[in-house]
Amino acid sequence: MNDVLRPSPWQVVHSERIVADRWIDLRADTCIDAQGRTISPYYVLEPADWVTVLALDENDRAIALEEYRHGAGVVGLGLVGGAVDEGEDPRDAALRELREETGCMAAEIIDLGSTWANWGNQTNRSHHFLARGCRRVADQSLDDTEMIVVRTEDLEDLGARLEQSYHLLTWLKAMNHLRAERAS
Repeated sequence: MNDVLRPSPWQVVHSERIVADRWIDLRADTCIDAQGRTISPYYVLEPADWVTVLALDENDRAIALEEYRHGAGVVGLGLVGGAVDEGEDPRDAALRELREETGCMAAEIIDLGSTWANWGNQTNRSHHFLARGCRRVADQSLDDTEMIVVRTEDLEDLGARLEQSYHLLTWLKAMNHLRAERAS
């Protein structure tokens, strides 16, 4: 077992931008691994970081969104979320997305940490937040491609209905935070 090579970063010997526009930033790398093997092309997506927010209203009901998701071709139930603009703090992005998608402001926002979105072939992180005491203060301010219905859901039951992995992870992190808070 001691003779096993340890994982190590690949050496990128060439990188080529395949496409970069408002929807996707994709490059193809030529890499050499620790055993000297060439891996080419290895495609890497370079999206902006993302935020996901489990928002609770003043009655501790979850604010969920019903929205069409073209990649999967489904109308699904999800959480508030979106991209972090260049130079923007993830906390500010979470509050901005909450206001844009729901028209709500939060009395409190709690940073639940971040995770890699998909570390196999993406460079971005997903930042998870819990927003409490949310109340509607404005109309939605949606992007041109968004059509979102805002709903309130039972917090405990919501997790079983979320089908997007990082939305579910945000719900799990928020539930762990709330349970720990109640226990102390």
